Amino acid sequence: MTTRPTHSSGRTVASGRTVASALILCLAVLLAAGVVAACGDDQPAAPSGDPSITGPVASADAGDGAPATEPVAFFLIDQGRGDYDKASISVTDDTAWYSRDGDGYLTIDRPGVAELESKTVEVQFTGPVAESYPVQATAGWVIVED
Repeated sequence: MTTRPTHSSGRTVASGRTVASALILCLAVLLAAGVVAACGDDQPAAPSGDPSITGPVASADAGDGAPATEPVAFFLIDQGRGDYDKASISVTDDTAWYSRDGDGYLTIDRPGVAELESKTVEVQFTGPVAESYPVQATAGWVIVED
């Protein structure tokens, strides 16, 4: 009969080989979980929440974008629908841009000012909204519809 080593408290002590095997098993499980999580679909995260306004871009202008927190563009939505009917919207480097792809979304680069003027967009505001007329807000995300 084999006796197992015991600690001074009277508990049986696991052998070094058993502890090492358990540690390797735990690391293998964690690694496998990380690989499975990384193999998820490559679709970008969809915009969350409802748009604050949807409508045609009536005009657009480039901003100076300096410093990086300043707007890089502005656009006006006139005849919009949603929470507001008209909005002056600023765009920063943090604004996320999407287009529809079937039931999902594709992440896109920010369209140029001239290209944006011919589009219908959905916009969700982020941060404070100046309740003037038109309202003035910063875009958290923009979905370019057409």
